[in-house]
Amino acid sequence: MRAIGFDLDGTLFDHRTAGRTGAEQFLTGLGATVTPPVLDAWSAAEDEHFERWRSGEIDFREQRRERLRTVLPPLGLALPHDPGALDGLFERYLDAYRAAWRAFPDSLPLLRELRQRGHRLGLLTNGSAAQQSEKLAVTGLDAAFDVVCISEHIGAQKPDARAFAVLADGLGVPASECLFVGDDPVHDAAGARSAGMTAVLVDRYTSGAPDVRRQVLAALGES
Repeated sequence: MRAIGFDLDGTLFDHRTAGRTGAEQFLTGLGATVTPPVLDAWSAAEDEHFERWRSGEIDFREQRRERLRTVLPPLGLALPHDPGALDGLFERYLDAYRAAWRAFPDSLPLLRELRQRGHRLGLLTNGSAAQQSEKLAVTGLDAAFDVVCISEHIGAQKPDARAFAVLADGLGVPASECLFVGDDPVHDAAGARSAGMTAVLVDRYTSGAPDVRRQVLAALGES
């Protein structure tokens, strides 16, 4: 394997913690009583409507509005009807979300080690170019890659094999010589394999899950 591609959210960047921290602050500020089931509902709404955006059913701003429409009324919170007002309300969540942005502690050390071992590094992430680029800059991950592929820029989204082909082309290697590391079994692992890559599926949130560095080095045949 001459090159390694990575997913961002849930793989290198701790999106779950940032999202739930941001949601707790946002909803508490609106007067809601925030419990674990409420945060689970927020996360479920994010997954549902982000997937609707990914599939082209709705645009990016609308998936954010739909998240508010799904979560807030069951909590007894009134919603503005004007789309612009909904966007302004969602910005309050985004402020809290951004304040909680962190890379996983081992992300940058792992990327530096892999580069020192001679591997080219790439990133392939679904999402808006503006937000994903900002995450990379804030966390210091932006300088770690030889190529960054964001779905909004490249015109294809995981798990589409074309997205992985763009990544391999950017890295200058055939897909068969590229390892891909991600946390989603469909968008990351299955998508990478459909493009001819080897895939490593990581789990950042289950206690006792395998160490990501060890998984990656084992897949590379290195130690």
